Amino acid sequence: MGEIATWSAVKTKVGLGKTGNDCPTKAELLALSSTGTGENYVGLELSNASSYGNNECVKLEDIHKVTYKYTFTSRYSSISFDALGNPSSSNQGFGFISTKQKYWDGIANGAEVTVNYIISNTPTWVTNHGNQVPPWTASENLGLTSRSDSNTLVTQSESGKTFKVTFTQAAASQSWSYGFSVNPTSMSFGATGGTKTFTVTSYKQELRNGHNYGNQISLTYTRANGGSISGTGTSVTMGNNTSTSTRSGTVTLTQAETNKKVTISCSQSAGYKTYSEITASGGAVTDIPASGGTRSSFSTMPSYSQTWGWNGSTTGGGTITSGASISYGTAVSAGSLGTTVKSRTRVGALTGTLSLNGKTKSVSVPVYQAANEFTGYTYDSWSVSLTASSYTIGNTGGSVTLYPMASRLRYANYTSGSNVLDGSDRATPSLSTNGTSGFSLSGTTLRASENTSTSSRSIRVTASHGGASDYVYITQGGASVSYNYYFYWNGAGASESIHHAASGDTLSKTFISYKKKVINGSETSDTYDVGVSLSGTPSWSSVTVSGKTVSSKASENIEESSRSATVTVTQSESGKKLTLDITQNAATITYEYVFNLEYWGQ
Repeated sequence: MGEIATWSAVKTKVGLGKTGNDCPTKAELLALSSTGTGENYVGLELSNASSYGNNECVKLEDIHKVTYKYTFTSRYSSISFDALGNPSSSNQGFGFISTKQKYWDGIANGAEVTVNYIISNTPTWVTNHGNQVPPWTASENLGLTSRSDSNTLVTQSESGKTFKVTFTQAAASQSWSYGFSVNPTSMSFGATGGTKTFTVTSYKQELRNGHNYGNQISLTYTRANGGSISGTGTSVTMGNNTSTSTRSGTVTLTQAETNKKVTISCSQSAGYKTYSEITASGGAVTDIPASGGTRSSFSTMPSYSQTWGWNGSTTGGGTITSGASISYGTAVSAGSLGTTVKSRTRVGALTGTLSLNGKTKSVSVPVYQAANEFTGYTYDSWSVSLTASSYTIGNTGGSVTLYPMASRLRYANYTSGSNVLDGSDRATPSLSTNGTSGFSLSGTTLRASENTSTSSRSIRVTASHGGASDYVYITQGGASVSYNYYFYWNGAGASESIHHAASGDTLSKTFISYKKKVINGSETSDTYDVGVSLSGTPSWSSVTVSGKTVSSKASENIEESSRSATVTVTQSESGKKLTLDITQNAATITYEYVFNLEYWGQ
């Protein structure tokens, strides 16, 4: 049981109360006032206080000295803002830690408790939003230098502990936007030209943090004329256009600092020419030939001229002697003079009308037909033909007769192109072949030897004369080829037999199998082996063929009866068949008898 407390013991333990041996009651102990603040605080608390009456003395072990230890720090000592006032994503707040821990008799009692704190002396450009996210923002920094403040004081309410934090903000970003335009951007002038004016807008605007800052500042620019443009300042002049084409030009303005360019496009209508009437003389037409024809155009153009000037005057601009188009009246025609000899003769006149720059002029030129005269003889090309008494020869050989012929016509000719048949010539063409083997040519006779090949063959015979030729093909049919087949056992028969012992053994028979070629009905000496196949082989014997030998390997017969089979040997190409009877003796069976007598006595 614990010791009842005295005032002296209480004061010694907790530093509170009076000195003496009197026993303090619960009510007296709880009425004691604590001393000090913050970490200098000293108080008294009772454990098991509910077990005591107000006037009951308390055990010393249930009386505890109460003190506090304070914690006041921050995770970050500074916050950085961008120029727009937004905190950095990695540090949106200071992360204040403000707590206190209760101690009984120097031993921690209970959990830490949060303690309020006060923030003072914040700069005017910083705002605290409490528990919002982000907790701190800054007003926009429009200055071109960064700013900072380290005077903000944070004070823990109970302990009075303090520390300072720092705010920093980036300088404003600076950029410039430029405006440069001209009005109008295009101008049109008539052919006589004139002067027009334009207006220009040229400025720059400062941007801080991406938006306008201050007033627009005017910027100068330079001017350059291009094409058919003159003028200075804001005026544009184009002179009188004395060309038949439109003209153009440009005024290019270049802004200082940016080198940006704006352009005024200028155009001018084309001038126009005035033309005089056309003067013309001369011209020629080629003669119509004696063969007849039509003349619908001049072979030589008439010479002509036209004067011109600008804007209603037909002089002063120059003289035109080319470029006219021409159209023709009715064409002049004449027929062929045939074989009639005649001198050069006028047959009419051809009219041509010149057109140039909206003016016309007609010119008439006489037309003649050329003389017609005898010019000599001409010949047709040689014509060659070749026929034969027959175009085929049998495969056993034979001959055919060839009939070559060559001819041409002769004509009397005139300038008109007409001609008269004046006779014909004949000749005998020469014969040649392409050299196919098995054929021979002698004069007009073509011979072929016997064809022993199964393929047909042909020869080309050509008749030639005077650069002309004709040809025929003579064909000989291929040989008739067949085969005689020979198939039999060595004994010359169509059947054979093999007899096996009951114990099993291997026996064989040989056969003959070949074919001979028959060409054009005659058997040759050429001999060719022909293969065979087997069918009907029994399960108890292995029957095989190798070369010209059929072998039978019989297993042992363990049955009391004999056994047999017939094997068919078939020649592969001809289908001819041989038979082989195979038999085997029955097994010889004996018995062993056993008879025992046993004694079962006592």
